[in-house]
Amino acid sequence: MSQLKADHKFWEKNRLKESLKREPELKEKFRTGGGDIVVKRLYTPSDVDELSYERDIGFPGQFPFTRGIHPSGYRAHVEPLIYYSGFGSPENANERYRKLIAQGGTSIRLALDLPTQIGYDSDHLLAQGEVGKVCVAIDSLADMERIFAGIPLEKIEIGTTGNCIGPIMLSLYMALAEKTGIHFSKMSAHLQNDPLKEYTGRGTYIFPVKMAVSLAADVVEFCSKNLPHWLPQFPCTTQMRWGGCSAAQEVAFGIANLIAYLEAASERGVVLEDLVPKMHWHATADNDLFEEVAKFRAGRRLWAKIASQRFKTKDPRILALRITNWTGSHRLTAQQPLNNIVRTSLHVLACMLGGVEEIHSPAHDEALALPTLQATRLSAVTKHIIQYETGLGNTVDPLGGSYYMESLTNELEKQAHEEFKKIQRTGGAIAAVENGYYLKEMADGMYKYQKEVESGERMIIGVNKDELPEELPIETFAGDPEAERRQVERLNRLREERDNELVGKTLGELRGAAREKAIRNNTNIVAPILEAVKAYATIGKICSVLRDVFGEYEPSRYF
Repeated sequence: MSQLKADHKFWEKNRLKESLKREPELKEKFRTGGGDIVVKRLYTPSDVDELSYERDIGFPGQFPFTRGIHPSGYRAHVEPLIYYSGFGSPENANERYRKLIAQGGTSIRLALDLPTQIGYDSDHLLAQGEVGKVCVAIDSLADMERIFAGIPLEKIEIGTTGNCIGPIMLSLYMALAEKTGIHFSKMSAHLQNDPLKEYTGRGTYIFPVKMAVSLAADVVEFCSKNLPHWLPQFPCTTQMRWGGCSAAQEVAFGIANLIAYLEAASERGVVLEDLVPKMHWHATADNDLFEEVAKFRAGRRLWAKIASQRFKTKDPRILALRITNWTGSHRLTAQQPLNNIVRTSLHVLACMLGGVEEIHSPAHDEALALPTLQATRLSAVTKHIIQYETGLGNTVDPLGGSYYMESLTNELEKQAHEEFKKIQRTGGAIAAVENGYYLKEMADGMYKYQKEVESGERMIIGVNKDELPEELPIETFAGDPEAERRQVERLNRLREERDNELVGKTLGELRGAAREKAIRNNTNIVAPILEAVKAYATIGKICSVLRDVFGEYEPSRYF
C-alpha cells in the first residue's frame, strides 16, 4: 500500500500536473449531489484500505446486506408495472385505471386529492377549487365502488398513501371487498399509513403527532391480526428529501421513523419478525447517480447494525431492510420537459444499481400538469427497458468493489449514523417532528440548493444552462372542469338516500371509542370506523368526530 501511495503522488506531480496545464478542471472542488461530500479526483485501494469484505460488504442476502437482501438480485426479480394515479371524479379515475390495467398494469395505488387526504368532504369550504384537481376525490364508500367498478380486485394489487386517514382507507378497502363479494384473502392491499412524513414533507396532517402515530398503529395491529397478507405501513422519505434533506439525512430520517413505527406496533403485541419483512423504507432517487447507489447500500447496512442492537436480534427477517423508491419528481423541470425522460431513466438506473426492490417513477410531463396516459406508461416501462435490455440485472451489485463506490458508501453510512444519533438525542422521530428538527434541516438544505442554482454553481439543463429561447410544444393533460360539480352533487344525493339513522348510530359509537382511545392510547378504533364506512358515513364526517375528540395539529405550538 505504501508503494501505491508513492506512485499516486508521483502521478499527481508529473502526468496530472502536465494535463491540468493544458486542460484546467471545471471546478476547484467537486461535490456529490447532496453537497456534503467532496469527491476526490481519483480513488484507489488506499481509500478503502480498512474495508473488510466480510464485515462491510458481504454476500447478497446476508448480513450486513450491503449488496442487497436477495441472494440473486435482479436475476430472479420481475419488476411489476405499478401505477400511482388518480384525478378528477371516481369515473375519471376508473377510466384511467382500466386503460392502465389493459396495458399491463398489475398494481393501482390511488392518488388522493388534497381534501380527501386531510379529511374534508368535497363540499367543505376549504375544499373549493381542490376537488379532484390533482388526484381523485373520495368522500365515501360509494366513490370507492365507482372507482373500482369493473376492475378485477382479486387480480391486481390495490393501495394508497392516505397517511393521516390510514384507518379510514383501510376500512374503505375492507368495505369495498365486502360489497363486491370478494373475500379479504383474495385481495392484496398496500397502505403507506405514514403520518410522520406529513408534518414535514407534504403538510397533509390532521391530528397531533402522537395521536396520528397511534392511529397508524391501529392499522398495523388490525392487519396483523386479521389481514396478515396486507402491507399495513411503511415509512416514506421521498418528500423529506424533496424538501431539502441530504442523502445521509434521508437514510437517518427513514431509519428513525421506521423505528418509531415498529416500537409503536411492538407495544400492541405485533411480532416484528412477521411485520418487518412486509414493510420497507420508501426512499427517492436524486440526480447524483453514484451517491444514490451508495445511499441505498449504506441504508441497508446501517439499518442492519442499528436494528441488531436496538431489537437485540440476529434474525434476518428484521435486519434485512427492503427498499422501494419513488424517483426524483423534485428534479423534473417545467422547462424542456422532454429532458425529464433522461433524468428519470438515470434515477431508475441508480435504484437498480443500488438493489431497490420496487421502483415507481413519475411521468416526464408532471411538472406541467397531471400526466397524460402515454407519459404515465412510458415512465413505468422505463424500468423494464433498463432491466431487460441493458444487462444491468445480470449480476448482483455490479458496482460493488469499486473504490469510489465503497468509499462513498462508507462515508454516507458514517454521516447517516451521526445524523441518526442526533435524532435519538432529541427524543426520536416523533420529537424531531414536534420540535421542528426535521423541518429546520430540510429548510437549510433547500436554501443551500436554491442559492447554488441561482449562482450557477449547480447547473440544471434548461433552467440555468442550455436554455431555449422558446419552449417546444408538448401535449399536456386536460382535466374535467365539471368533475367537482358532479362530485358535490353526488355527495348531497348520498346524504339524502342513505340510512342516516344508521350513520348517526355508527358515528356515535365511533365517538365513544375515540374518547376511550384519548384516555387509553392502545384502544384500537378500526372496527368502529369500519362500521361507519359501511353505513356510508363520509370521510369528512368521520374525521370531524375524531377532530372533536383528539384535536388538531397546531404547528405554532412548536415553531
